[in-house]
Amino acid sequence: MMELESLIINPAAQGTSVRKKKFEKTQIASCGSRSSKNNSKLEGDRKGAGFYLPVASFDPLEVNKNSDHADKPYQEEEGDVNDHESYRHRNSDSDSSDEEDDRRPQHRRHLLPSTPATIKSSLSHLFTIIPNSILPSNKMTTIPPEAETMPKDKNPLYFDGDAASVDSDAAKLAEMGYTQDLERNFSKWSLLGVSFALTNSWFGISASLVTGINSGGPIVTVYGIVLIALISACVGISLAELVSSMPNSGGQYYWVSMLAPRSRAKFLSYITGAVGYAGSIFTSASVALAIGSALMGMIQMNHPDLVIKRWMVFVAYQIFNLFAWFFNCYGKTLPKVASFFLYVSLTSFTVITITVLATSSPKQDAKFVFANFVNNTGWESNAIAFIVGLINPNWSFACLDSATHLAEEVPHPERNIPFAIMGTVAIGFVTAFLYSIAMFFSMKNLDELVNTATLVPILELYRQATGSKPAAIFLEFLICFTGLGCQIACHTWQARLCWSFARDRGLPGSQYWSQVHPTMGIPFYAHTMSCIIVALLGLLYIGSTTAFNSMVTACIVLLYISYAIPVTLLLAKGRNNIKHGPFWLGKLGLVANLVLLFWTGFTLVMYSFPYYMPVASGTMNYVSAVYGVVFILTIGYWFARGNRTFRGGSQRTAEAEHIVREHS
Repeated sequence: MMELESLIINPAAQGTSVRKKKFEKTQIASCGSRSSKNNSKLEGDRKGAGFYLPVASFDPLEVNKNSDHADKPYQEEEGDVNDHESYRHRNSDSDSSDEEDDRRPQHRRHLLPSTPATIKSSLSHLFTIIPNSILPSNKMTTIPPEAETMPKDKNPLYFDGDAASVDSDAAKLAEMGYTQDLERNFSKWSLLGVSFALTNSWFGISASLVTGINSGGPIVTVYGIVLIALISACVGISLAELVSSMPNSGGQYYWVSMLAPRSRAKFLSYITGAVGYAGSIFTSASVALAIGSALMGMIQMNHPDLVIKRWMVFVAYQIFNLFAWFFNCYGKTLPKVASFFLYVSLTSFTVITITVLATSSPKQDAKFVFANFVNNTGWESNAIAFIVGLINPNWSFACLDSATHLAEEVPHPERNIPFAIMGTVAIGFVTAFLYSIAMFFSMKNLDELVNTATLVPILELYRQATGSKPAAIFLEFLICFTGLGCQIACHTWQARLCWSFARDRGLPGSQYWSQVHPTMGIPFYAHTMSCIIVALLGLLYIGSTTAFNSMVTACIVLLYISYAIPVTLLLAKGRNNIKHGPFWLGKLGLVANLVLLFWTGFTLVMYSFPYYMPVASGTMNYVSAVYGVVFILTIGYWFARGNRTFRGGSQRTAEAEHIVREHS
């Protein structure tokens, strides 16, 4: 009986023949602790309990019209969100109130609530959702009197409070066809730390602030930030709605497997996962280059006779890549590291902005900051020059999906991940907008910035503003330190994306990349493999800086494509034909979906234009070649092997149902 129960709770445990052999050793996914001691205790308490968890149907998103709640508007019922606050993991970074919950003798549990949603007024619903997401909820429901008198072996829903109780998050994950392999160590705030540390818009603006000067001047950055922030809000809403409905570490590719027609679901899901993973790899490479260049710039300012070579930047690139690998090897410390770097980023932003504004004199006038347009691109059209320059602020708001791939490491992901996504956009806009304005007011000699021997224009701007090399180096050190947090978050993101994709056998060697290290608590092999790929991509910089920069552009558009595929399928299926999560904005969400699709098509075309005219080998935009390589490798592997090995949504469900029938 226990074998059958474990299979129902962990339907993904039977995915391969190797897992079948290890079946009896598989831990119960919904157990609140990974400790073998607690698991043994739970088994003893549950003998004869008759515990039941329904196996998912093929499409768990379909609204159950026969439900008792079918005619009721969506609401978070008692026992849905608040009751789940008793979720307990050792080493968890969740609220301290969980300690009090541990002392409660018994907890009530509802299994897999399936209340359908109805469309509400968009704006009123938005203002209802945001406060509920921000304010912590630790309310416990009381156990009904009949439950207290019911013998434990006759009551499937209540267990001893000292043993692990059935966890709703793991139960929902099991219904999707996956086991709970990672600890839910992240809290709402540490999740925001990872999400913002990765996007870190003001850091991105700092790294590319003067790069866009020739493609529109200050206008393209100041107004570009406003435009990109609005678009990013639409992207964030689209992602937040989907992850609130379907919280899974697979993110985009999992949503596609649930939304696409059955005949196309497997292929589209595979393409989405591969494209998203490629985007994460390219992003990690671009961040490593940014902070590697900053490090070499500081060294050059201290040693003016030094001429920076590409191999020097390459070495610095590898150093930061190695540091990020090291920090991500300790899964239990990642939430604290993420929270720490959130404060580092905000503190660095405040210190740099105030220092530069206070020390720079004289300052530029408002016309230079808000009305000065520069076109040194060779394009006759100022509009094209402006669009090409948008690549820089757009890069600063990329990677908004990062939090979705931590869905299995945070309690109540359907609420906490939308909070992290929208919080990242809001903080990113405020910091990037204020920072860019402060820097442009403090700018003095533009030619010296563009032609600086440090190859880091923002470092030269700090020197001009403060009049001191040591002060400039200290401010740039804050940039480097903030960038290290960004790089750590990049590797957290790409490792989870690789691991989740490998669980469904989407990569060569998936049997290795899908493993979670038993002591580190992370997908160690997926993390290491991804870091090695990033290290190898650094060789491209030695060969051609232009080709490497094209890869940076590709990371933006590839991620947009991975967002656009599930959104397109959502609109084709019908937004009202899926179960809505706690975050759902109705008509406003529809507008956000349409903006995302338009912007994806726009960037796919316009970001492929050459940066300068006339075109030469050193100024060519090779982003189209990068797209070609990614899709050739992806589709080639699909026909060679992936179409046979990749596990789609229907296969996950079929495998789970088959093994349950065998043991029933």
